[in-house]
Amino acid sequence: MRLPKRATLGTLKLLLLQMVFVLSWSSGFIGAKMGAQDAGAFNLLFWRFLLVSVCLGLFLNSALLKVSWAQIRHHAVIGFLSQFLYLSCVYVAIQNGLPPGIAAIIAALQPLMTAALSSGSTTERSGAWQWLGLLVGFCGVSIVIAGQYRNSGAEVGLVMYLLPLVSALGLTMATLYERRSALKQTQRSSLSLSLFIQSLMTLMGFTAAVLYTDTLSVPQDRAVLVSIVWLTVFSTFIAYLSLWMLLRVMTATHVAALVYLEPPVTLVWAAIMFGDVIYTSTYVGIAVVVAGLILVRLKRQAMACAS
Repeated sequence: MRLPKRATLGTLKLLLLQMVFVLSWSSGFIGAKMGAQDAGAFNLLFWRFLLVSVCLGLFLNSALLKVSWAQIRHHAVIGFLSQFLYLSCVYVAIQNGLPPGIAAIIAALQPLMTAALSSGSTTERSGAWQWLGLLVGFCGVSIVIAGQYRNSGAEVGLVMYLLPLVSALGLTMATLYERRSALKQTQRSSLSLSLFIQSLMTLMGFTAAVLYTDTLSVPQDRAVLVSIVWLTVFSTFIAYLSLWMLLRVMTATHVAALVYLEPPVTLVWAAIMFGDVIYTSTYVGIAVVVAGLILVRLKRQAMACAS
């Protein structure tokens, strides 16, 4: 049976949005590699969110006068969990010697956390096929990262391995909080206004961080400046806007499953830009990840056909 043209168009738009989500979130590791070593984690993130807040503030202009305290409280929570906590933990871990790929695979526990914590909701409950798909996807990510870093002899403290785990938990809580709020709300804030409030709260956090650690400095190196613009456009505007757009049309578990594609995509991207070596295990792992994503979607597709 042929799908209606409108349904096909909607499917293509959703697929494109998911591709944008994966690429934009993967871009964060690329941007961090370009500038974090020279600028410092907190300093780089401070300038990133200063630029984000200024750009969004100028764009929104008079609309900011209509912001309610309820909106500020709501998005302050999301900003703290999904931006400040998530990014600061990942960046600090990488700055202290944890390979970006290892950080990515630890942070990739987020889909399992999301599935586990949302299992009590009737609208978000994950079935057996979804759980199997999530586990297979995580195994695929493990294959990719293990192959890339099996010869790494760097010694990193246990705390640095735990920080990306905190990041994953923070993003999980933000994802579920936003998803459940979206289901309850009849009138939603615009995506640009939501991102502005979240980014402004995050900027306040990184302002305190750079002042406390005495790491604030004006970036002058060209690579650092490019990194700040890169992280602002791709890893903030496009990444977070695509995340919240997906959460309005997909369950939190399905959105979180896309995170499994982030480490393999990042490795391929880094190979193209920086000449990083890709091993055979990388291609095997990517194939396993794709299989896991297919399993995650089996139940929803089966239900759609039945209805």
